[in-house]
Amino acid sequence: MSTALLVLLLLGTDPQPAPGAPVPTEQQALALELVKLVQPEPAYRSGLEQMMEQLVAPDEAQARASGKPLPADYRQRMSAVLLEVVPYEEMAEWSAGIYATRFTVSELKDLLAFYRTPLGRKLASKLPEIMGEVGKRITVVIPERLPTALRHHGLLPDPSQRPPERPVKPGKEQKL
Repeated sequence: MSTALLVLLLLGTDPQPAPGAPVPTEQQALALELVKLVQPEPAYRSGLEQMMEQLVAPDEAQARASGKPLPADYRQRMSAVLLEVVPYEEMAEWSAGIYATRFTVSELKDLLAFYRTPLGRKLASKLPEIMGEVGKRITVVIPERLPTALRHHGLLPDPSQRPPERPVKPGKEQKL
C-alpha cells in the first residue's frame, strides 16, 4: 500500500479517483442517488421547459415577422425534441459521473443526508426556479454588456474612433 493511501485511510478520508481512472461502483451509485434526489425527473423536465422557452421565443418572433405561423403544437413538439435529445436517465448518468469524480464516498453520503433534510429538500425543489431566474437575467445582461466588453478587450472596434484617413500620394489626383 502506498504511503499516501495509508495516510488517507488512517485519516478516514476516501481517496479521490485519479483523473481518467474508473470511478468505484459505490461512489457512482451514491452519486446517481444524489442526482436523482437533487434533480428528480419532474424538476429536470421543468428545467428543459425553461430552456425551451428561451429557444422558442426567437422562432415565434421570426414567425410573426414573416407572417408564417408556427404549428399550433410547436412548443409541445419542441419539448419532445429536447427530451429525445437529452433523456433524463442519460443526463442523470452524466451528472453522477461528474459528482463521483469530485466527491468522496463519505462526502456523497453527507450530501445525501443533507438533501434528505427538510432544508435540503427545499433547496433541491427551488434550484430549478433559481437557476431559471439566473438564466433569464444572463440572457438580458449579455446582449446589453457584450459590445462594451468586446471593445474593452479589443475584439470590436470603438465606434467613436474613426479609422485614419489615407493620405493622398503626391502626383496622383484624387477622384471625386
